[in-house]
Amino acid sequence: MIPYTDPDAWRIAMDASEVTLSAGLGSGDFDGSFYLSPAGSLAGFTLRLCLPGAPELLWESVSLASGPEVRGSSRLLLDGRAARADVSGLCARVPVGRAGSSYLKIVLTAAFSPLRLRWPRWRLRPVTLRLFTEIRPAGSG
Repeated sequence: MIPYTDPDAWRIAMDASEVTLSAGLGSGDFDGSFYLSPAGSLAGFTLRLCLPGAPELLWESVSLASGPEVRGSSRLLLDGRAARADVSGLCARVPVGRAGSSYLKIVLTAAFSPLRLRWPRWRLRPVTLRLFTEIRPAGSG
C-alpha cells in the first residue's frame, strides 16, 4: 500500500477534476494541494482557482473532520477580501480491479455570501463552489 503521507506518491488527476461556481460564473482551472491523514482521509486543502474574466480565487480549509464524509470551515479569498463558509462533501477510497491500487474520490461543496466578497457579478445570491477531483497513485494513468 502506498503511504498517504508521502506527497510524491500521489497526484491530482486533472482529467477527472472540475471546479464549478453557481450564479452563472462557470467553471475553471485550478491548482493546489490536498492534505491527507495517514489513513487517507482529507485533512485540508489549498486551491487557486482561475476563472475566465475574474480575479484569481483562493479556496482553503484546514483541520477538516473527515472520514468518508468531510465537514469543516473554509475560506475564499478574492482581491484581498475573505469570506468564510462551511464546507462539506466526501472523500472515498475507490478500489481498482483485483490487484490495482485504490484512488481517492473527493467531492466538496461550500456556499459563500456575495456581500462579504463584494463582487458585483454575484449580486445578492450566495455563490456555491463545487469541486470534483481524484487523487491517484503517481504511477497510474
